[in-house]
Amino acid sequence: MDSGGFMKLFEEICSYKSLLSAFDRVEENGGTHGTDNITVEEFSVNLEQRLLGLRKELLESTYLPSPLCKVSITKPNGKIRWLSIPTVKDRIAQTSAAMILSPLLDKGFEDCSFAYRKNMSVQKAIYRIIGYRDKGYHWIVDADIESFFDEVDHEILMREMCKYINDSNVIELIKKWLSVDVEYKGGKTRLIKGIPQGSPISPLLSNLYLDFFDEALIDEKIKHVRFADDFVILCKDKPEAENALELTEDVLGKLKLSLNYDKTRLTNFNRGFEYLGMEFIRSMVFRPIYKDKHETDEQPVEKFPDSPTPPAAKKHENIIARSEETKQFKNEIPHCSRNDFPGANTVMATAFREALEEYGQDDFDEIFNERPEIEPSGGGNPFLRTLYLLEQGSVLAKEHERFHVLKDGKIVREIPALKIDQIMVFGNIQITTQAMKFCLEEDIPIILLSSRGKYFGAVESFKKTRVVLHKKQFEMAGDKKALEIGKAIVRTKINNSKVVIQRYNRKRKHLSFSHDIEIMNILLNKIPQACSQEELMGIEGAASVRYFSSMRALINGEEWGFNKREKRPPPDPINSLLSFGYTMLFYNIYAVVRMHGLHPYIGFLHSIRDGHPSLVSDILEEFRAPIIDSTVMNLIVRGSLKKEDFIIAADNGAPCLLKNDTRKVFIRAFENKMNSTVIHTSTGYKVDYRRCIDLQIQALKKVIDGKLTGYEPMAIK
Repeated sequence: MDSGGFMKLFEEICSYKSLLSAFDRVEENGGTHGTDNITVEEFSVNLEQRLLGLRKELLESTYLPSPLCKVSITKPNGKIRWLSIPTVKDRIAQTSAAMILSPLLDKGFEDCSFAYRKNMSVQKAIYRIIGYRDKGYHWIVDADIESFFDEVDHEILMREMCKYINDSNVIELIKKWLSVDVEYKGGKTRLIKGIPQGSPISPLLSNLYLDFFDEALIDEKIKHVRFADDFVILCKDKPEAENALELTEDVLGKLKLSLNYDKTRLTNFNRGFEYLGMEFIRSMVFRPIYKDKHETDEQPVEKFPDSPTPPAAKKHENIIARSEETKQFKNEIPHCSRNDFPGANTVMATAFREALEEYGQDDFDEIFNERPEIEPSGGGNPFLRTLYLLEQGSVLAKEHERFHVLKDGKIVREIPALKIDQIMVFGNIQITTQAMKFCLEEDIPIILLSSRGKYFGAVESFKKTRVVLHKKQFEMAGDKKALEIGKAIVRTKINNSKVVIQRYNRKRKHLSFSHDIEIMNILLNKIPQACSQEELMGIEGAASVRYFSSMRALINGEEWGFNKREKRPPPDPINSLLSFGYTMLFYNIYAVVRMHGLHPYIGFLHSIRDGHPSLVSDILEEFRAPIIDSTVMNLIVRGSLKKEDFIIAADNGAPCLLKNDTRKVFIRAFENKMNSTVIHTSTGYKVDYRRCIDLQIQALKKVIDGKLTGYEPMAIK
């Protein structure tokens, strides 16, 4: 790749989009402030301006990282681990670099390296060891590198980096992070070697540094499994293990590293060994419950100048410590919760990652809003009551039969626990073990998102997992029935879009949308001939273009900077509201889908792919226009929201953000719409929109079960 390509790489690291995604990750991980005393929550105030300022510094080469804050954490075995914590600003910059550089560097890493890599894990490392054992590799070099992270040589590291990255801007940026000052008890020291533990870029750099080690062992046909600086070598007999240990010493020496001989030994599966928190003994693999204190005849490894074959090392000292050491750096940043409520340090936002890319580009931070308990018109009990948790740094706990929301150790709100049907958690909010256990027992899903609504996953019970139903759903997704369901959904979506436009045009008869309506009708007539999901989505996309063209005219979109539907990121207030609204509706539908035991990831219109709940997206199409689009248009047309209610991006490519009060206004409008009544198409019932969604999902379930021949989507009139 030429230098221009690499320059583009540096610009991508500095792009607002990448920095914003990096902030999401930093926020998810939480953690304390750095030496500038600015917390994640404080940084999120005026977020756009802060990120644009960071971007400007990076591009103009005026960026200088702040000193690291040296702190200690106590491991489960009572030992101290030292971390060097960057400021939030520096964590964002490093995270952006790690996100962009990781795919490039990872291509060159060996498959024996299992830490800090996508699609690699502790579990896969354990399976690899089991596989080698079953092939006759019964002797083990159980090794540990002496103070690895403190001993990494910067010159060697940057030489390895330059093999992949031929851009001085990127190289100089990494050098700045490696040579930063470290503050501790009022004093400062400059790093001259080592990788600071606690920095987001450190996991990537550690794998890069030890890739030379991996390659050297592979070249000698040696089988090994490495997780960060913790590795085991598997051999077929003792002499082979002894030779492997000698080679290991030589290779590490070339990296200016050495073995920790107190923690290095030769062993085998009959004697047993512990690795990554698991005990391997003969054919058994299990997680130890307590420290193994039995005496062995194993002796510490001694370094003999004349002998390449040291005796076996003594057994590990603590089985929990090794397990703790396998955790990624992002989970090592200590939390600065100031309350003493039991279980308050449970961090839920790191549970899941990287699912559902196209939803949630809006800013939700720094507000908390419990949905008002509004009785739906027509009587009956409220359906799917949602608790929104949005204030950063708050804690959800449970005591007796009530949820408590705490901030700074004080209860700011109490909610009867049995009155909640789902919980939506935005950003760095913690949930105690008691609260989570209650939600699992009562089948209350907990949806996890970033502060701006990016989806990470859900904590939910599997009590309603229905394998037979899911099997039928899979089978239907692959036959012609799926195409028929998709056709019905697209047809209804286009019709609903037409109805919404025509409703708003009744009061503005001077406006004519006949051309847009005519094209939408032509597209409707093409649906019966569609032969694939892709063709259907093409028809739907073309109709959406005409629909949003009409919406633009109805709400005077030019004044708002709204020209068309744009999602990533939303550049104007209208798009920002639409994205916000679709996100809220999406997770309400998701909860009902799970409630009825359907598989949210097996859809019929949207293509099935990892990380995308396609069935939820299918059902969403029926309700976009009548629920979200009409809510947005009402707020704009009636003057409930004005331009000053938004943070409109000054930088091209940056998102338009909703202010705190704007989010509150929209959530209330959204809940009012969801609780308003409508005539359900197929039953004729007068119900609120939440029950309407529920009826649609029940109907779709009956189609999957073979109790209904066809699916009739929800059409408004």
